[in-house]
Amino acid sequence: MKPRMAPGWIKALLKPFGFGAITLPPFGVFFVNPWDETSKLYKHESVHWEQYQRMGVIRFYVTYLWYQLRYGYRNNPMEIEARQ
Repeated sequence: MKPRMAPGWIKALLKPFGFGAITLPPFGVFFVNPWDETSKLYKHESVHWEQYQRMGVIRFYVTYLWYQLRYGYRNNPMEIEARQ
């Protein structure tokens, strides 16, 4: 995983929705605020990075988008896996 601080445009997209980070394979994981490797958010994003490694970039995005459309964010199986 390649964690880094989110550039301004990513922060501007995430903050209004209350998100603190986003995983954008293959570019890395971007955090709105400084992170701690023991935090829940870091662990959550690490799971998304593992999903990407398991699925590959195209399958990751297609599957994530499909689940978002079908189940919504809260019930997205990839998000559920990352929360556990």
